[in-house]
Amino acid sequence: MALSFPKTRWTFWTALWLAGAAACHAGAQTPGRELPAAFGPFTNPSKEAWEGSRSFASGDRLVGVYYFYWYDDVTKTHLINGDGSDALTTHPPALEGFSYASVAWHEQQLRDMMAAGVDFLLPVFWGAPSEHEPDAEFHWSYAGIPPLVEARQRLLDEGLTPPAIGLFYDTSTLQQNGWSYHADLTADFGRQWFYATVRDFFSMVPPKHWAMLDGQPIVLLYSAAFAKRHDQSVIEYTKEQFAREFGGRTPYIAAEVSWNVSADNKFAWGGALGLKQPGVASLGPGYDHSAVPGRTPLKVDRRGGEFYEEQWQEFLKRPSNIVMVETWNEFHEGTDVAESREYGRQYIELTRKYVDRFKGGGANGATLRP
Repeated sequence: MALSFPKTRWTFWTALWLAGAAACHAGAQTPGRELPAAFGPFTNPSKEAWEGSRSFASGDRLVGVYYFYWYDDVTKTHLINGDGSDALTTHPPALEGFSYASVAWHEQQLRDMMAAGVDFLLPVFWGAPSEHEPDAEFHWSYAGIPPLVEARQRLLDEGLTPPAIGLFYDTSTLQQNGWSYHADLTADFGRQWFYATVRDFFSMVPPKHWAMLDGQPIVLLYSAAFAKRHDQSVIEYTKEQFAREFGGRTPYIAAEVSWNVSADNKFAWGGALGLKQPGVASLGPGYDHSAVPGRTPLKVDRRGGEFYEEQWQEFLKRPSNIVMVETWNEFHEGTDVAESREYGRQYIELTRKYVDRFKGGGANGATLRP
C-alpha cells in the first residue's frame, strides 16, 4: 500500500485485474449489474451465535496490526512480478506453505502475534462485490478468511486467547475492481456497494471471533481518494444496514483522515514512515518499496530497529488508547514486523517490549469481556 500517493498505488497489480466478474443474486442495480447477496453464512445471527463473543472496553489500551494475507506459494500470487522478478522487499522465513489458503500459516501468524502482545488484527480486505466469483482477480480476499477463522478457532480450542479479527477496508476497490466501477458514495448504489464489502467480511466471521470495542465490531477505512464522491450518508447507511443484518450491532468505524465525515475515530495511514496520532495512532519499523515496479524510490531505514524503537518511545510520551502497528507482514513495502528471513524475530520481540510498557503505563490493559 503506497504511503504517499494513494491514487497511483499498486501500479503493477492493477494491470492484472480482470473485468466482468459475474454477479447473479438479486439486489440493488446499476446498468447491467446486480449486487450479490452476502458472501458468507453469518448474517442475521441467532442468539446462540453470540455465545463466546467478547469485547474490549473503551478504556483499554489496545494494539492492532494490519494483516496482509494475499500471498500464495502455489500460484505465486504477490510473490513474483510480471517479469519474473522477486515481488518482495523482505521475505517470510520460508515460502513453502506461505499462503492465504493455509490454516497452518494463519495459525503461526496468530501465535506470533500473541508473542508480540497484539490484541487484534485487521485483515486488509479487497472483497468488493465484483470479486465473489472464484475466477475474480481479488477472490483471494474471500478465500483467505475461512482459513484464518479456522486457525483462530484451533487456538481457542487450546484454551488460548488469540488476537480478535476486525476489518481494514481497503477502499482501493471503490475505484479498482473487476466491474470497472467508480463508486459514488453519495448515490444509492455507491452506498450499497460500500456497505456490501463490510457486510461480506463479517458474514464470513462468526461473532465469537470479532474484534469489538464496547460491543461494536472494529472497522478502519483506508483513503477516501478512491471514491468518486462521498459524504456523511455512507457512514450512516453502513451503520444502519449493519444493525439490521447483524443483531442490532453497529460497527465502530475509524476513518482515515482523508474522509470528510464524522465517525467513531480517525487515523492516518503512513505510520511506517513515522508516528501518526490523530486519534488511533499508527507507527511502524520503516519503509522500502524497492521491489515494487513503477514506484518512485522511497526508503525509511530501519537502522537496526532503532527507528521502530524511537516511534514507540515518542508514542509513549502521550499515548492514545489504540495504536496500530503498520504493518504485520506487508513484505512488498518492507513494513513488516512479522518473522522474516532478513530480521528473524527481532521485531516481534521489540513489539512485545513496547506493548508491555504501553500496557503497564497506568491505564487498563486489554481484557476481553463477555
